[in-house]
Amino acid sequence: MLRGQDADQQCYYLPVSPIPLASDLDGTNPPRLGEPNTLVTLGDDDRSLDYLRFHVDWRNQAATSVTGPGRLNVAPFTRACERTNVFGDKCVPQAGTTQKLDSLSLYPMYRLAYRSIGGRESLLFNHSVDARGAVGVRWYELRLRNGRPVVEQQSTFAPDPSYRWMDSITQNRVGDIALGYSQSSSQDHPSIRVTGRLAGDRPGRMTFRETTVWTGSASQTEDSRWGDYTSMAIDPSDDCTFWYTNQYQPSEGADDWHTRIASFRLSDCRDHQHRS
Repeated sequence: MLRGQDADQQCYYLPVSPIPLASDLDGTNPPRLGEPNTLVTLGDDDRSLDYLRFHVDWRNQAATSVTGPGRLNVAPFTRACERTNVFGDKCVPQAGTTQKLDSLSLYPMYRLAYRSIGGRESLLFNHSVDARGAVGVRWYELRLRNGRPVVEQQSTFAPDPSYRWMDSITQNRVGDIALGYSQSSSQDHPSIRVTGRLAGDRPGRMTFRETTVWTGSASQTEDSRWGDYTSMAIDPSDDCTFWYTNQYQPSEGADDWHTRIASFRLSDCRDHQHRS
């Protein structure tokens, strides 16, 4: 497709649920030649992640392989809204209405960001969990060792008893990590916030003070679905600047979403030695 040629596809049944995220390349350093694509999803016991290794051979489909699932043990969690709704949704409050919003906590959140920094291969993964009586963002940095993921660091970001969900995470070329999400409570309209950490910060912590990108001016009524996913991406022009895309509600109603896009840097990594 990159060369303008006809596209091909290979389809396989994946023996895990929910549908896993495929690792998505950031930066200019590709994986090692022939290395399988890593796919990650939530485990079925609320204390693990499942992963698959998908090797595609475009010349000989018989040589394509899907191996796994493998299992990664992680800190136990309760999926957001699971305590109050059997389907794990419809528990996020909003100001001025009794209408609750879906957390989509049954699914991993976009993206599974892959990056190679100085030969170190990292994957960032996130989803929504119960925290402090509300909802927070569980995030992980996985490292590939001998082609298989291991947990490098993990934590739940929930600095106060508010609801944080619809999250997205990635890192820049020096390893700074940015996390964006929706935020809401019974006193707040759904809003857009971000946080982050520098590459050398103490593991398992978002060290930057939470910043509001946009304060929502209304709540969504009559409908529980609050979009599907948000996107934290990296600017390819400097591999340093983060771009975050999320939604907000400008007026009371159903599905009257508007989009807000923010760009920011956690450090001036353009002045650092280029390591990726």
